[in-house]
Amino acid sequence: MAFISVIVPVFNREVYLREALDSILKQTRPADEIIVVDDGSTDGSGEVARSYRERVRCIPQANQGIGGARNTGIAAAQGDLIALLDSDDLWGKTKLERQCDTLSQHPELDFIFCRMISFSAPEADQPEQPSFNKEEMAACLASGLLARREVFTKTGPYETDLRVGEFVSWIGRTQELGLRYDILPEVLLYRRVHGGNSVHDKAAKIDYVRLLKRQLDRRRAASA
Repeated sequence: MAFISVIVPVFNREVYLREALDSILKQTRPADEIIVVDDGSTDGSGEVARSYRERVRCIPQANQGIGGARNTGIAAAQGDLIALLDSDDLWGKTKLERQCDTLSQHPELDFIFCRMISFSAPEADQPEQPSFNKEEMAACLASGLLARREVFTKTGPYETDLRVGEFVSWIGRTQELGLRYDILPEVLLYRRVHGGNSVHDKAAKIDYVRLLKRQLDRRRAASA
């Protein structure tokens, strides 16, 4: 039987973390371990994680960014299947069950996504919320993923010098390696949109340019 590890990186998301962890604990196919990587939070995120006692393992570290936090969690994980959940997102209760069953039934697949719906999370100090697509769509992002452990061995770690785009970069490497995935038709992820989402950081969007250059450089090197 598969052993599923769930990695939750968190940086100053005390207000959302409990909901995220509760959505893991309510899964119809329970996770075998839940690891929260507290990436240098200065709020009560670490205390929230530790309040779950033996149900959640909390690993504190100096701030390394979300890529570094995911790398720490994956290195510590015992599972042969690894799921990622951002600390401000929520899972539908059958997410792990459906994805685990699909990977079991389709050994040719290396990882699996689902579909998602985004929802707004108004904040008192940020009354103007970013615009977002309210339609159901494919959740080809970290919180929608369940992957075999060897996928991370093949791709290498997440990049730690990108504030945004580290998951896009990782997906690019999986495709360059010819790894295979599918997308379940069900909505199993609920993505919270708020002013603190890193994707809305205008200064960080230059990382996408750096990311594109790296991908082009790798493809040129491979074809040389």
